[in-house]
Amino acid sequence: MTVRIGSVPYLNSKVLIYGLEPAGRAPDGTPYTLELLPPSQLARKLAAGGLDVALVSSIEYFRHPEYTLLPGHGVCGERRMWSIQLFHHVPVREIRTVALDPASETTNALVRIVLEQRLGLNPQYVLSDSGLNIEDPALAVNAFLKIGDPCLRLAGHAPGWQTLDLLSEWDALTGLPFVFAVWLVRGGADLRGVPELLQRAKANGFAHADGIADDWHVEAGISRERALIYMREIVKYDLDPAEIEGLREFQKRLLDLGLIVAVRPVELPNP
Repeated sequence: MTVRIGSVPYLNSKVLIYGLEPAGRAPDGTPYTLELLPPSQLARKLAAGGLDVALVSSIEYFRHPEYTLLPGHGVCGERRMWSIQLFHHVPVREIRTVALDPASETTNALVRIVLEQRLGLNPQYVLSDSGLNIEDPALAVNAFLKIGDPCLRLAGHAPGWQTLDLLSEWDALTGLPFVFAVWLVRGGADLRGVPELLQRAKANGFAHADGIADDWHVEAGISRERALIYMREIVKYDLDPAEIEGLREFQKRLLDLGLIVAVRPVELPNP
């Protein structure tokens, strides 16, 4: 049986899937396929049974009790995250309308946590499309969210717009790391040798960050040097006890906002 793997197409995932091909075999001979899609599309495909394991928004763990968490891996951050920014052209305290990013439910939830629970605001939210034109004078929002490589490309190239680093605000609110994405396994899926494959990919990817920066920094829209700092210092790839505590805190705040309806135990899985 072929194990179907899904991941995001962003620079922050290249370490985690280093060396994986569109089709290949795990160390034990298990055949696999790899598909790259934005987080929201991955989540829908995993839920529909079209994938067996996927790097998806962490909020999906709380929405699907049938999923299991693959230990040791994640896209996490502490104190700052260059690729998760809220762009605004009015002072933060005057934000009244926010365009969310359809690519990720987790970061949309993080925007609400920051604006409502950290800053005490109560803005209106709309779901933007990928064609949001920030130079359009008729743009009806005074803040919008961007994630991933599109955010990296836009930062510093949006005249008249300032940025709010949402992870910095989460850190000020909780003092905990934030887990943006995790590997989730579909209920009943037999991954066989794929967990070892992903563990090796992560170790090799971090060891070959220079090569990843050479290959991907232009597509990500940043310099090679900035890409290296991003992968080595900004993004954290290990799901350790502090990150698990961050997930627990995220769950509490999702419940407070009514974005999930049930509590799941959040424990550090055994490798």
